[in-house]
Amino acid sequence: MTPLILGPQIILIVLLLALLVVVLYFSLSSRRHIEHAIAEATHAIREELRFSIQPKTIQLSQGVGELVELAVEVWRMGNRIAKAGPDLPEVQKKGLETSIQKLTAYLDRYEIEVVDYTGKKYNDGLNLDVLSVEKDPSIEVPFVKETVEPTIICKGQVVRKAKIILVTN
Repeated sequence: MTPLILGPQIILIVLLLALLVVVLYFSLSSRRHIEHAIAEATHAIREELRFSIQPKTIQLSQGVGELVELAVEVWRMGNRIAKAGPDLPEVQKKGLETSIQKLTAYLDRYEIEVVDYTGKKYNDGLNLDVLSVEKDPSIEVPFVKETVEPTIICKGQVVRKAKIILVTN
């Protein structure tokens, strides 16, 4: 029996096929990475636009209007609990936080979302009511110092604009 000797052309073809497999593997994994990055960027842009575009006015039924009021009050209670945190006994604090979570879950079932802008960068396109403006020459970018009342979104529509205190240079 004579040993099988491959010609240089067959070796070259095998090497090219191996190289093609490697290139295809990396191009597909790179493509998935790029698609994931594009999806994340698209989601971030949609969220930014969601709060910056002037919404259409929608009529609220009496029940939904009451849920909006409830959402604002739940937000206020959460803020008050956070401020009083060090003064509250741990057992009471946990009980109040659990109640807030249950109320928030109830609002979530009705697709009611509460948005607090405190500490966030201010953008002129945001759909907010500015109650007052404080000047601070040391800052570079305007930001929301305090949310006096949050934005309430019902089923993807802004039904109540936030009321804020703005800090700008």
